[in-house]
Amino acid sequence: MFDTLDLKSTYSTNENNMWTMKKVSNFSVPGSGKTASVLGVYAYLSSKGLVDKIIMIGPKNSFGSWMDEFQICFAHKKELRVFNIQDYVAKEKKAAVLYNTGNKNLLLFNYEGFDSILNEVLSIIDDKTLLVFDEVHKVKAIGGHYAEQALRIAKKSFFTIAMTGTPIPNSYADIQNILHILYHDEYNDFFGFTESMLKNPSKQDIEIINEKIQPFFCRTTKEQLSVPSANEDIFLETKATKAENQIFSILCMTYAKNKLALIIRLMQLESDPKMLLKAIENNLEDFSDVLYTQGSIDEIDYKDYSGDVIGLINGIDKTVKFNRCIKKVCDLIAEGKSVIIWCIFVDSILNLKYELRKRGVESDCIFGNTSNEDRIKVLNQFREKEVKVLITNPHTLAESVSLHSVCHDAIYFEYSYNLVHLLQSKDRIHRLGLKEQQYTQYYYLQNHFIQEDGLLFSLDQKIYDRLLEKEMLMLDAIENNRLETVVSSDEDIEIVFRDLKL
Repeated sequence: MFDTLDLKSTYSTNENNMWTMKKVSNFSVPGSGKTASVLGVYAYLSSKGLVDKIIMIGPKNSFGSWMDEFQICFAHKKELRVFNIQDYVAKEKKAAVLYNTGNKNLLLFNYEGFDSILNEVLSIIDDKTLLVFDEVHKVKAIGGHYAEQALRIAKKSFFTIAMTGTPIPNSYADIQNILHILYHDEYNDFFGFTESMLKNPSKQDIEIINEKIQPFFCRTTKEQLSVPSANEDIFLETKATKAENQIFSILCMTYAKNKLALIIRLMQLESDPKMLLKAIENNLEDFSDVLYTQGSIDEIDYKDYSGDVIGLINGIDKTVKFNRCIKKVCDLIAEGKSVIIWCIFVDSILNLKYELRKRGVESDCIFGNTSNEDRIKVLNQFREKEVKVLITNPHTLAESVSLHSVCHDAIYFEYSYNLVHLLQSKDRIHRLGLKEQQYTQYYYLQNHFIQEDGLLFSLDQKIYDRLLEKEMLMLDAIENNRLETVVSSDEDIEIVFRDLKL
């Protein structure tokens, strides 16, 4: 495929930009084929004798996709000779980098693993290296540990590409990391963005920032690549039971002054009320990179309920939302389909897996504690349809995994107002490579409570509507070749609870 650069025009433009600029960012949306476009750059540069290898630095869960994409794109035209740092135990890694990388054309490293091998990696980067930082938003603030290592590595490279579909997940300050990695010596002279300017930019600042960085990144949408559009979203609506409504009222009173805690508690109530009996801090890891917040919520975590409330909680075996999700999964499985269920809480993941297996549905899960070996095993079983239902969460599997060849139905059991994770999770099954006319269907559970004034309130619906607003802002920014404006977590929370009487 790539020996002749037989690519769509949008791809060709971006690839021309990437190899001409030598150091550049690819901010194309998730699922639009960033990995394939970089392999196209590699094909061109290697055909000219300018590079002989790719050194890819990214999250561990991206390794499989890089190997798969290489083999798909080149087929029999170029043999994959891969070096995977994860194939070696800690004491072997230094020697492996020095002595086992010489004839490899794809070398895979992860951000977390450089403490003991940084000098060895630096020694194998030469002027024929195409250095790629995948999911570069993983590199945190300048001055941070990962950033310092990335800067040292990038200084040795002649061709560098920084990839992310989410260039500013937190604030405009996030692009400072990328620009320093690519243009370390030129940053102050050309860009000169101060930290305060990036953290709290005015409208005029945003105009200046976008004008200066525009030539240094390319961005492609799935529409430009003719990826078949997904179907309209389907909502699986439920109404809370009397007991669930009673607990809803109690939670609203208890957490009226801490709306972040209230979001977490209401989501737990909808999924499994028994999670309410645990301290919120026990579940904060479930919210890693999902809810952006600077403050502590455990100080206002009232989990010491009265005996009556505990009785209400323990009296609920399975919520209406849980049962509705199970029913929909079973219906889809009966139609011969594979399904992904997206959750936030690990308890929910395990509960769904247990219930589906009890009903004879081959199900498995991946979350933060899943080992890399088990993760690969489960993904392969899902691709081979030995596992019919994959249950996971966005901060574990929302990046660098392609499942669009085997699954076209995803159910959102739990979801937050984090647009980044929603888009990345959706793009596990909706991405470049789908056949023409192939459907993609997303289902969203939406539970409705009854307020004391009789009006309905659905946290799920409010979060979904907020996500839709943020997605439109992002698409408008892409249409105008700009970086999207970031909104604060506090603003999201206020909008979600705007119509709730507290």
